[in-house]
Amino acid sequence: MMQVTNEIRSVYEKIKKPARRLLQKRRIGFLRFWLSITFAQRCYFLATSMLVLQLFMTIESSLFEAIMFGFALAGIISEVWPKFMTLWNSLPGKAVILFIYAIIANFALASASGLVNSITGVSSGALPYSHNFALILMVPGWFFVTTLMALVSGMLIIFIYLFFLLLLKPFGMQRLWHKPGYRYVLSTAVARFVWTLGVALQLSVLAGQVGLLSEFSAESTSQLITIENETETSIEESEPPLTEEQAEVTSELEGDLTALLTDAKQKSIRYKRAQRQALASFIYEFEADSRSRCAHPEGTRVIELNDYEILQIAQTPEDEIGYTYTVEPCRSAAIGLN
Repeated sequence: MMQVTNEIRSVYEKIKKPARRLLQKRRIGFLRFWLSITFAQRCYFLATSMLVLQLFMTIESSLFEAIMFGFALAGIISEVWPKFMTLWNSLPGKAVILFIYAIIANFALASASGLVNSITGVSSGALPYSHNFALILMVPGWFFVTTLMALVSGMLIIFIYLFFLLLLKPFGMQRLWHKPGYRYVLSTAVARFVWTLGVALQLSVLAGQVGLLSEFSAESTSQLITIENETETSIEESEPPLTEEQAEVTSELEGDLTALLTDAKQKSIRYKRAQRQALASFIYEFEADSRSRCAHPEGTRVIELNDYEILQIAQTPEDEIGYTYTVEPCRSAAIGLN
């Protein structure tokens, strides 16, 4: 027993120094690598390492995924923001950015106007404060939509950039639009494209979970499910029958997709209902008047549309939004009470 212990100790002493030297060399090599890359590349590296760790160790944690996508988003923002500021500081770039914001603002204003009209039945021009409040209510949805549009545009630009990199690589050009010390251009571009796609998908799922994707309405979701079922039926007719295991996997995937679409539809409906209820309450409490020169029943409030018409608002708890709106003639001492 003593002899075996001595042999183990002697072997340990022999490999101790080489192992420590190798470990120190590896540590120095990783430190040099870490210091030679940019902040965005470090973020992509950490996010990719966490993804590999999650795949091999099957980690199922929302916090882990949030940190992983947080690193990826930090890397994307750190690369996009300086280019955005460069574009903003130039006159043509500033004109393009303002033009894009003007388009988005116009669509948001039109959507807010439509929301007011769908509730009251009159033009939103008669309710300026409610129109502004409706615009505030729609800001989260438009924020997600514009963010997804920016990410999709970024993915297209990155794809074109990757194409040019691969096209020019045989000619000895290893980088485009980068500083001379920039390393790992191609691998970084691939990581940037993958994580931009991942962040876009994650934001889409998040928007669907909280009901911000208005595209998932009841009608559109039913159409998606119908199209999916018709496609699957045609595929099943043209392909040979599946095995029992394949049928179970296919059925599970179909169930997950249908459940995801149905859940997004329901949450979108609830989100829209909450928007309508909040706007209806704002109109009644802040925009409408409890007293007016035009006669109206007790307990109702009015908004004067013009000299001859009023919008009469009454509380009706049995209604979906809690209020009913009717356009009535203005009965006043000047015009006539009859």
